[in-house]
Amino acid sequence: MNLEQLRNHPAFPFVNFEKNDLEFLLLEMFWIELFRSCFSEQKQIDQWHPLYPAERDASPILIMANDTLNRAVRVHLRINEDNSPLYSAPATVVGDNGFLPFDLWLNDIFESSGQRIYSGLVLSTEMSAQALIFTEKAMTLFCHDLVPEEKIQEIIDKYYAILEERGYYWR
Repeated sequence: MNLEQLRNHPAFPFVNFEKNDLEFLLLEMFWIELFRSCFSEQKQIDQWHPLYPAERDASPILIMANDTLNRAVRVHLRINEDNSPLYSAPATVVGDNGFLPFDLWLNDIFESSGQRIYSGLVLSTEMSAQALIFTEKAMTLFCHDLVPEEKIQEIIDKYYAILEERGYYWR
């Protein structure tokens, strides 16, 4: 199945993945296809490989690494388990932020032996359309466009500055 077919699947966004094997498989496929969509050529995709399998709780749902570039991307599925209201600007009270659908940061990612350390981008996202757009853009910048880490960190800092300006208390 391609990305469009997965998005059009009646079970999308696969919310029952923890209990339903088929939905978990479809969720895994979705994330692989979303990752693939960040590249323009097959030979670019071929340089990336899964570092770990997806976890059943979707944390992580995808970890891809590139040994040549020494980069890796890790995606955690963010779930609003307690049905908190979605973050909306501005928050009125410290701690009254609501659920933030997308987050990202740089962090080393280790292979299972611990011997290889990748420069990593970690994405924590829900399955909403807007969060997936942000996720795809971030993966493209880091994995395809090979934007330097310093520039990625500037983007992350700007994201947090915007959140802070809008009253999101993340510290």
